Amino acid sequence: MKTPYMIDRERTLSKLIKTKRRALEKAPTGFLIIRDIRGKTRYYKYDTNGRSGGTYLGNAHLDIAKALAQKSYDLKVLKAAELELQAWKLLASHFPNTTVEEIYETLSPARQKLVTPIIPTDEEYRKQWEAVTYEPGWFKADAAVYITDRGERVRSKSEQLIANLLYRLHIPYRYEYPIEVVVNGHKKTWRPDFTILDVKNRRELYLEHFGKLDDQEDDGNYARNAFEKMKIYEENGMYDGGCMIYSFETNKAPLDIKYVEQKVRRALGI
Repeated sequence: MKTPYMIDRERTLSKLIKTKRRALEKAPTGFLIIRDIRGKTRYYKYDTNGRSGGTYLGNAHLDIAKALAQKSYDLKVLKAAELELQAWKLLASHFPNTTVEEIYETLSPARQKLVTPIIPTDEEYRKQWEAVTYEPGWFKADAAVYITDRGERVRSKSEQLIANLLYRLHIPYRYEYPIEVVVNGHKKTWRPDFTILDVKNRRELYLEHFGKLDDQEDDGNYARNAFEKMKIYEENGMYDGGCMIYSFETNKAPLDIKYVEQKVRRALGI
């Protein structure tokens, strides 16, 4: 039985093999030899055994040197991909129908209640994650009150819409859950607007909403701080399209909750 990873890996390798074969069909003849002569790198094109008859490739012919170097690289990649694909196919032919992680799912519900699986089920993993308690952020005494469908207080109408979206889609989330980031070499505690659980892949995603990007009352400080915040997230390995999801709005362009839903669904693969 092939696991989803096996299927995905074989598909990736098959696509790579086709791509490299096409590239090699268009590659120039010959091969590249690189020599260090008196501290300078020299490129030579050979059509024989590399001992004699080589053609020097100066700066005017670096495109040929690059093409030949790429050809050599593609040949090695192609060979490695073909061998790995063969190995995966061989493994699949001997792979058991049920993995150790899947044994729990084969048990009856009554028996499942009596055993502890080696890996928590998705539902157990979700419950454990949602059971974590933490101190929420504080609100100013005169701050507006927005209550979500889940019964928690958030800071804006847009955050209320996002929270209700996640709740409606049955996506586990924490509001302003504290995380640790490094800012200018120092550890700081930040509270992303939403920490989202990707149950299927057992990872956490973060959603930050920026809602005053065109606010002129603060001389553009909010917008500058927002972009600085995104920069710091990236410095901590948290990228848009990776574990970060960003949403934005301005006075003239209010929050598009349908667009946020698309981004969330794409990030979670749902």
